[in-house]
Amino acid sequence: MDPLTHTLTGACLAETGLKRRSPLAAATLIIAANLPDLDGTCYLHSADLAFAVRRGWSHGVLAVLVLPVLLTAAMTLVDRQVLRRTSPSLPPARPAVLLALSFLGVLVHVLMDWPNSYGVRLLMPFSGRWFYGDALFIADPWLWLVLGSAVMLSWVGNRAGVVAAVVVASGATLAVLLNPLTPDWFTAVWFAWIAAWLVFRGRLNRTRRPTAAVCAIAVAVAYIGAMIAGSRIAERQARRVAAERGWTVDEAAAMPLAAQPLRRDVIVATPGRYEFVPVNWLLGSVAGVEPRPLARGEQGDPVVNAALAAPFVSGVRAWLRFPAFEVRSLPDGGRRVLIRDARFAVGTPSGYGVVAIVYIDRAGTPRPGPHPGR
Repeated sequence: MDPLTHTLTGACLAETGLKRRSPLAAATLIIAANLPDLDGTCYLHSADLAFAVRRGWSHGVLAVLVLPVLLTAAMTLVDRQVLRRTSPSLPPARPAVLLALSFLGVLVHVLMDWPNSYGVRLLMPFSGRWFYGDALFIADPWLWLVLGSAVMLSWVGNRAGVVAAVVVASGATLAVLLNPLTPDWFTAVWFAWIAAWLVFRGRLNRTRRPTAAVCAIAVAVAYIGAMIAGSRIAERQARRVAAERGWTVDEAAAMPLAAQPLRRDVIVATPGRYEFVPVNWLLGSVAGVEPRPLARGEQGDPVVNAALAAPFVSGVRAWLRFPAFEVRSLPDGGRRVLIRDARFAVGTPSGYGVVAIVYIDRAGTPRPGPHPGR
């Protein structure tokens, strides 16, 4: 999931009453809820390294055990070297409590990354196997609304909290408005929800705020469960569509769409192409909307093999789940190979989904092209 979802999850857990267990408890939960994403710094080196490392070592079973210990040590050091000196009258932090909260935050982070289609390597470093939930879009604004509504009740209780709430709410609103994949109707829901929160927040007094946080966590868990079930239903629906059309199905995976919990574009892998089958998992196939194909390309093509063998796409090669290849001839006699993953093409105009470009010269030597982004 995105950093905002992880941050709001950690903050909401803190507001259930866990922040009262020890000084630095809230900060520990929020940091722990984001800590596994330290592997995101690999983007500073290259996109290919990020593909190789992301959702791996820092998200695996060993990290779930080691990262909480490191975070607890760091927070205890902050308590002793900073808080003890600047505010000696405050009670000391409780390392055992911080360790338990660190473990909770890291574990919840990993569990929340599993439901989306990017995947997570839960068994690292013992196995590089990817696990996919295919249930939540990478940034789910419904979770922002549910978790954020409970967190903001406590944050607006003081001046610093109001500033933080305004910054977070403004950033989230911009993300909703600027995302071209967000449907117009959800934008109206977003502003209506915020307006309702502003009207009714005064009715939840301070003693009820932990209850609001617990309810938000419960609603989020129920929502994620429903989304997982919906994806499995959508996959069965897409397979029925494939059977009716006589397709030979290698695999089917439901891809969630931004802010549309009932809709899925199901990737149906056939021998020569991917079909994006639109379904509503409550109602079935979407009337009037035909499946959209994406050619898989010639995976045995020597030019494609040369591109995949290039060392600068080793990370992409390990990450690919639904690979598609397009070879284009160049005026100088070379070839340009576009490497796509069908997951990145869901919900976007035709031609998107490129994750790497490799140039093959006339001698068959690969060299990198500029990374095209999503």
